[in-house]
Amino acid sequence: MKILNSVSAVYKELFPLAVLLQKEVDKLMPSIKQPSWHYFSRIKSEESFAQKLETGRVENIREPDDLFACTLVVKNKREILDALTRIETHFHIKFRKPKQYNFTTKDSSSFEFDDLKLYVHIKPPDYLPPSPINTVLFEIQIKTFLEHAWSITTHDLIYKSEDISWSKERVAFQVKALLELVETSINRVDILSRSPELAKQNLKTLTLNKIRDFLMAAFPPESLPDDLLRLCNNIRNLLEYFHLSWEKIVEMLEKETARGRGAETLDLSRTQSSFKQLFTRLRNLSIRPLNLPKTRKQRRYLFPGKSIFQPSQ
Repeated sequence: MKILNSVSAVYKELFPLAVLLQKEVDKLMPSIKQPSWHYFSRIKSEESFAQKLETGRVENIREPDDLFACTLVVKNKREILDALTRIETHFHIKFRKPKQYNFTTKDSSSFEFDDLKLYVHIKPPDYLPPSPINTVLFEIQIKTFLEHAWSITTHDLIYKSEDISWSKERVAFQVKALLELVETSINRVDILSRSPELAKQNLKTLTLNKIRDFLMAAFPPESLPDDLLRLCNNIRNLLEYFHLSWEKIVEMLEKETARGRGAETLDLSRTQSSFKQLFTRLRNLSIRPLNLPKTRKQRRYLFPGKSIFQPSQ
């Protein structure tokens, strides 16, 4: 692409400051974002800079608002407000697009690119005077992972394809519409799950809820893992393996707790504690695991006092 000498000169003038700005923002962002968020940044190429000027939307050629730009990707729409709050601690937001969260200029039939864009300056430290990079306006996009997935898979298809195709764009924006519906469903899962069409349980969820309720009542909260569902599933699998009802292991655990063990055994994980009660009672009752079909995969369990416990068939 042929670039005017005057445009090329301005780009070369602005580029070193954009590099310094990128280094500073890249250094700040790890302290702003949550560990599960994703961050990346870029500086426009000279060709992209020239094409942006040709749109006629740049008011001052020496003050572009996105020569340097970065993106913060959050898990869902609910985390966007948290991201805004964190960004405001280090950056001054001059303006944003869209201006209001609950108002859009798009038609209801439109699904074009519309992620939240903030146009900001880096706030100078209180103990230092402003430096040149504190005067540079740049762009921060905030999007969800679903929005990010759509943009990275369709960006070249829509914006950089040599084949100008109405049908390709149609497909890309239909996918965008579907993802918006998916995003809304995820954000409103609590409400949707209570609808009559979905408010159901099966035997598995009933059992898991019984196990969860019992564990939360029997053990101190700090002794339970963060992933309580995994613990409930492990205990449920244990019960199925030995063909025992949940009521049976509750009975065992209560008897062991009455002897100062059971729920009082705090040096073991909750799964291991359940194993210990189970194997103690089975040994005392002279009960062995039932023979399992050869097609059924054996499980290997960690057991206190043994390296690996594997029930025999």
